[in-house]
Order: sequence, then structure tokens, then C-alpha cells
Amino acid sequence: MAQPASPSGSEAAALSFLLVPHRVQRAAEVRALLLGLLALGLLTVCFVTWLHFRNPTIVSLSFLLVVLVVATMSTRRIAIATSIAASFCFNFFFLAPVGTLRIADPENLAELFTLLAVSLLASHLSSQVREAQVLRRAAELKSALLESLSHALKTPLTAVTVAANNLNASSLTADERQEQAAIVRAELDRLNRLFQDIVDMARIETRAVAAEREWVQPAEIVEAAARQVEPACDAHRLDIDVGGERVLIRVDPRLTSAALAHVLENAGQYSPAGSAIDVRVVVEDNELRIAVRDRGRGINPNEQHRLFERSYRGAEAQLQRFGTGMGLTIAQGLVAAEGGRIWAANHPQGGAVVTIAVPAESRAAAMLEGEPL
Repeated sequence: MAQPASPSGSEAAALSFLLVPHRVQRAAEVRALLLGLLALGLLTVCFVTWLHFRNPTIVSLSFLLVVLVVATMSTRRIAIATSIAASFCFNFFFLAPVGTLRIADPENLAELFTLLAVSLLASHLSSQVREAQVLRRAAELKSALLESLSHALKTPLTAVTVAANNLNASSLTADERQEQAAIVRAELDRLNRLFQDIVDMARIETRAVAAEREWVQPAEIVEAAARQVEPACDAHRLDIDVGGERVLIRVDPRLTSAALAHVLENAGQYSPAGSAIDVRVVVEDNELRIAVRDRGRGINPNEQHRLFERSYRGAEAQLQRFGTGMGLTIAQGLVAAEGGRIWAANHPQGGAVVTIAVPAESRAAAMLEGEPL
């Protein structure tokens, strides 16, 4: 009887390039513009007030340096805006007649236009280089994603195919048939989780995740998450401590339980078989906090800042049986849709702790008895 292939560790996985949310990009642009304007202002004050220095060549080169730095930090339009601001400062404070926007000397006019032209050209070239880097990285991520998904799909599909063929063998005993059927069910569940991960990532990428809050008990969220990851965590004992069982909280139970399920699945993958996974739930300060501790090796300090990156898996990922590295990224996106946050740290007694915090109104359950929720 052929034996189904045992799932082995997948290669380094990556996600498709995700667009930065519009408000985040806009905030980064505003910061870059303000920094550029501040740098121009400080240089102007330094040259005019402190150094009493008005050499046009030195000043224009200094302003150009600011424009180049901004161009490497931000978008083309921010670099252009900084270029225009630099030209204004150069004209108003350093070209005769000082204190006006008029230019008396044709040479000064040439210097002004040279500064503006070089600044705009530099910002354009810098933007082109940055666009090329984004495209190259996007291509690399897509290639890595296809490779990872190919492996993640091939492993359970191979196991299902072999186990299904084994079920046709007349020599199998009843126990062996149950064993093969169990393999089919387990691998189909893995496939279902994989496809759900892909759907969730697509929803997060297109910002199609919206919170729908309702009154629930914290224990209901944990129970729903535990049911979702039951096959993935069947080799572990869930030690659940839900504080405030008589408290109702107003959250999106679907998003919160789905995020928690990914955290639990991640803990199961990185914990030794037979070890416990602790789940601690606290409701305080209008916030639901759920901490999940595993009994693995903990977080490598060199990798901690990259745990939630869209294309990153830990160095031990090659030892895992199944996974694409999407779990914590998806959890972060689902929690963010509720205005929450997620972080990870090492536990003093070993293992890692991943904590989810979601804004949540809370009320005593007794206060709402007989009231519509």
C-alpha cells in the first residue's frame, strides 16, 4: 500500500505586493514635505541670520542637497513642491534685490532657473529609480508567492490523491481505511484554510474588510477561533483563561475570532507537539486583549521587527509542515480593520507571546438581560 506523502517544509514564502493604504501614503508624503520645508528654513536662517552668508553657489548647492534627500524619501510631487520652495527661498533671500521676487541681474536669473531645473531633474530621476525598485520587488514577491503556493498546494493534494487511491485497495483493514480517510479529511482542511487565507489577503489588500460590531461574550470569540484551528492544533492543549465571563463586549466577533485563529495556528506550528498553548483574555480600559503564548524557541531578536511583514517567514519556517507565512499578516489586517493592534514578544519563561488588542465597549451581562443586543 502506498503511503501518502508527508507534508514537508515549504520554501520561503512571499505575498503579492500590497498597496500601501492611501491615508498612510498621504501621511508619509506630508511628513517628507514638512521635513524638506523645515530643512530649507533652517538653512536659510543659518545662512542669513547666523553666518551672514549669501554666496549663491553655496546656497544653491545646499538647497539642491535638501531636494535630493526629499526625492529619495518621498514621491515625485513632493520633491517638485520642495524644489519650488527652494527656488522661492533662493530668490527671496539670496538674489538681489533681496526681500523681493524680482531679479535685477540676468546672471541671478540663470542661477535661479538652473537650481529649479536641476532640482526637478534630480527629483524625476530619483523617482524613476524608486519606481523601478518597486517593480523589481513586486516581481520578486510574485515569483516567490507562486513558488510558495505551488508547494503549499502540491503537498496536501499529493497526500489526498495517494490516500484516496489507497482506499480502493481491497487489502486494507477497517482501521487502515479509517486512517486513510482521516488523512484525506485533514489535508482537505489544510486546503480549505489555504484558500481562505488567499481570500482574506485579497480582501485586506483591496481594503474590503469592514467591521460589524455586536455584543458578545469574550469566551465566544475564543471558542470560535479554537474551532477554526482544531485540526492545526490537535497536537496541543489549549489552556484558556477568559477573565470577566459575565462581561459583554461590543466588537466584530467574526474579524476578531478569525485574527485569533491565525495567531493560534501560528503558535501551533512553532510549538513542540504535546506542549500547551496559553490563551489569556482581559477586558479593561475599553479594550479586549487576547494574549497567546506558545512553547517554542521564541522570537529571534534579529527577526522580531519583521514578523508582520507581508513577505516574511522566520528562519525556522523550513521546518514547518504546512504554511505560507500569511497568518500573522492576515491577523494584523483583520485587527487593523477594527482599529486594533497586534504585537509579539518573548515570554520570560520561554516561548513567544502574540497579543491582540481591539477597542471594545463593555457592559455587565446582567445589565442587558431581557434587552435586545
